[in-house]
Amino acid sequence: MNIWLLQGSEPKPIVNNGERLFRMGMIAEELNRRNHHIIWFTSTFDHFRKKQLSKKNKIINVKGNYYIYLLHAKGYKKNISISRIINHKVIALKFMKVSKKMDKPDLIYASFPTIDFAEAAIKYGKKHNVPVIVDIRDLWPDIFKHNLKGIKQKVVTPYIKLLDYKTKKIMANAYAINSISDAMLNWGLEKGKRQKSIIDKYFFIGYDKTESPKIENKDIININKFNISFFATINNQFDYDRIIELAKLLDKKDKDIVINICGDGPQFKTLKEKCKDINNINLLGWTNRNTLSYILDNSKIGFAPYKDTFDFQMSVSNKFAEYISYGLPVIITSGGYMKELLKNNNCGFSTHNMNKMCNYIIDLKNNNYKYKEVSQNATNLYNREFIARDIYYNLVDYLENIIKENV
Repeated sequence: MNIWLLQGSEPKPIVNNGERLFRMGMIAEELNRRNHHIIWFTSTFDHFRKKQLSKKNKIINVKGNYYIYLLHAKGYKKNISISRIINHKVIALKFMKVSKKMDKPDLIYASFPTIDFAEAAIKYGKKHNVPVIVDIRDLWPDIFKHNLKGIKQKVVTPYIKLLDYKTKKIMANAYAINSISDAMLNWGLEKGKRQKSIIDKYFFIGYDKTESPKIENKDIININKFNISFFATINNQFDYDRIIELAKLLDKKDKDIVINICGDGPQFKTLKEKCKDINNINLLGWTNRNTLSYILDNSKIGFAPYKDTFDFQMSVSNKFAEYISYGLPVIITSGGYMKELLKNNNCGFSTHNMNKMCNYIIDLKNNNYKYKEVSQNATNLYNREFIARDIYYNLVDYLENIIKENV
């Protein structure tokens, strides 16, 4: 079967052998394992490293019948910028151009966002009678309406309305809608004003835990401490003031509890300044996959201090899956879908109140029986719902069945 994948910003298995694959990368791996012919259309611009992988369009054979088609467009320094908008539009236009000269696929699987790329997939699918499945990862453009305030919101409102119009058309015309949670799937169905069918499905973001590697710098954290670990791109999605507040509360009650923060990003300097006088926060900066694995192996709790915005309330993050794969109770600062998972499975805690969060952590530390119970619950939830190889095996089964129905 010939399958096209559209995703512009995920890590690609062409940079180095240790590249950690995200959702589309793992879908491509499973498709390749089953000997399907795959073309993953993506950008030459590396979204995470902010550098170009090629100066022109380029097709790379990953292995077997698995190809990555790099579409060239200028990069961007900031994730929220005019340059990024232009990048998205250029990638979509180049896809529409190059796809005209190619044999049509049996199915297209397109990430949403970006809106432009998904829109291009829908247009191609309609013209050539190819089923297009849209996989919702983020709630564009609604998040812009919620995150922009004052004059900025007024200036961009006409553009947001245009994006909303495009989004509604995409969701209405997709052959099927996928997403990473039930709540986000329902958001897409409402946008498209369509009833849920048996082929509209959600698949969690999975994670496959690997064996703990040997690393040289074992002093990166003190494994004798009660380590709380948080890793992410240090951007404006997280509530850093709550991290500081929690750290100060913990420091007064127990000197053996430490918060380790791994990652880099546009807010790193600001966070570093805020943490300069906090003794129980370790800012570790960017760390590679092996080091992250070592840190999580020697942590007691996984921390995700999301701002309590509507998009996180409807989502389940990859951090959530990764933390519970290590049997870590998860603490978060947002409500919604992840909070319900934690509550229903007794594998963590969510609150805006850092006094309550502090007490929960102290209780887990001092009550070994309770800690083991919550930790085992986290492992059980991971084994039931979040093992990547199971999730993407089922997802590819689903894609194959759709193709068979359309032959």
